[in-house]
Amino acid sequence: MSMSGRHGPSERQVFSQTINEHLAGKTFLVSNYFSLADLVAFSNVYAFMELLSSQKRFNWSNFSRWFDLIQHTIPSEALSKAGLKVIEIDLDAPAPPKKQSAADTKKGGDGAGSDKTKSAKDNGQAKKEPAKKEQKQKQQPAKEELNVVPSLIDLRVGHIIKAEKHPDADALYVEDIEVGEPEPRRVVSGLVRFIPIEKMFNRDVVLVCNLKPAAMRGVKSYAMVLCATSSDGNTVEFVEPPKGSKPGDRVYFEGFEGQEPMDVLKPKLKIFETIQPGLFTNESREAGWFNADKKFHKLLVAGNVCTTATVAGGSLK
Repeated sequence: MSMSGRHGPSERQVFSQTINEHLAGKTFLVSNYFSLADLVAFSNVYAFMELLSSQKRFNWSNFSRWFDLIQHTIPSEALSKAGLKVIEIDLDAPAPPKKQSAADTKKGGDGAGSDKTKSAKDNGQAKKEPAKKEQKQKQQPAKEELNVVPSLIDLRVGHIIKAEKHPDADALYVEDIEVGEPEPRRVVSGLVRFIPIEKMFNRDVVLVCNLKPAAMRGVKSYAMVLCATSSDGNTVEFVEPPKGSKPGDRVYFEGFEGQEPMDVLKPKLKIFETIQPGLFTNESREAGWFNADKKFHKLLVAGNVCTTATVAGGSLK
């Protein structure tokens, strides 16, 4: 399963359809883990996925799910160096188009006479429309620009109470995680290759709690476990809250204390995607965020820093 970069859109469509059919019951293309085949195929279909409609992405759910998993498996710095960015993939069914009401049909008319009447009205009102548009533009208040800062992300301490293999995906775990709410949250994580299941139990972790819930191979995930990835991509570890932390404790960035996160990060605003490239561990394995001036804001719980076991200088996602 391969293709040359010289192939055009029609060949890429056939190639993408082939991937969709091939991935029925599979997570990756040729094995139970991410391989060179996935990387090559991803690079070949990236431009095609950018142009794919929401309906087509939904129809090709295997292809879209695989693409989303691969783009989040590749380290963000590697994507950036290749001139690529994360494409927002929504596997929920798109809303059906609104049906035209009887009143709208009646207004549209159904004969040449209606067209002539409409044309005459349009000519008579043509001069009024620019003035009306100007008036509407004056009346509309200016949109307030959103200041994208890491405090918009709802980060909390979580405690994994249950973890098992995903029933339909070899590379995914399904976890139940206490996060200080009446019920634990169900979370799906692509960590099978990196963390053995016996090390998934009874662990304190940091959760991103206000991402839009997403279905992964039929199981809906209601949060994301924050992990650190080494620069070579071979090691992935949990970002660990400091000792004494409790499920539900607020996790925040140094310098952004007391600021409230958004209820839900709207995918169109790409808030997490804007902040994520600055999320790293420093040489002391402390987790944090580098702002545009390269100042490091440590990730804290009650004034104490979150860390990783071994990953220094790794990206967080």
